[in-house]
Amino acid sequence: MTSTSPAATPVDAMLAAARTMDERALRAQLRDEARALGVNAAITDVVLPFLNALGQAWERGDCSVASEHFASQVTRSWLTGAAVGDPDASSTAMDPVVLACPPGERHDLGLLCFHVLLVRSGVPSRFLGSDTPLPGLANVCRAIGASGVVVAATRRRVFEAHGSALQVLARQYPLAIGGAGADADIAENVGATFLPADMRRSLAHVVRWHRGEAGGITVSA
Repeated sequence: MTSTSPAATPVDAMLAAARTMDERALRAQLRDEARALGVNAAITDVVLPFLNALGQAWERGDCSVASEHFASQVTRSWLTGAAVGDPDASSTAMDPVVLACPPGERHDLGLLCFHVLLVRSGVPSRFLGSDTPLPGLANVCRAIGASGVVVAATRRRVFEAHGSALQVLARQYPLAIGGAGADADIAENVGATFLPADMRRSLAHVVRWHRGEAGGITVSA
């Protein structure tokens, strides 16, 4: 009897393309998954697990820094291009949700995924990306009439380093925090709402929050 190895998953195929820096293969996999699952499901079920696996491979030494950067940029290009497309009326409306990573946080692809999901859910969103100065973030929110702010970081110490600035921001705008570095204790300390790791649940929370529906995000006491 002969044994067969299990079929490679989409994440496995994407990791292989990342290691060999095969842009054509990586883009094709992203395109195929979006066609098969829909963009939203492709992001939550394939892209996010891929980014997590890519980071773990880098930490183990199974993936070079160059390969990790390459794959991240290809994924970023897909997210900002094919996934979002041209802004529609909802994404250019006032009272958007503002998304940012605080100073010291350069890993913003997870937050970019969230931005895409928000836009595709009809919630206007402004993505500011990594290393965003928090004292000036309130000015941005004021200028564009933001309905609230989501701040994300992959490390707890990044939130701790900017606790005072987050408290000030939370007194001015509804604030939610998320990412691997966030937890309920930090959220309570700064007066924010903690977004769960499950991006589908976080998306549902913020959509309800933006619509002003019961059960949406509320600022912690």
